[in-house]
Amino acid sequence: MHLPSAPIPMSPELTRLLRLARDHKMSPEEREAQRQSWVIGEMMLEHPEMTRERALEIYREARK
Repeated sequence: MHLPSAPIPMSPELTRLLRLARDHKMSPEEREAQRQSWVIGEMMLEHPEMTRERALEIYREARK
């Protein structure tokens, strides 16, 4: 069932934030934080019994 509706207008603030995000270049620190977060999340999905602290420890050991 499809309900017809008018498009929701974008707020100027949302438009501004989207432009900033589109033009943002990640710093090496941001890239490493994103990589770490992704790897830890994947480890914890694969091993739900693992604590975040243990996953972080394994990540740091592997990065040496």
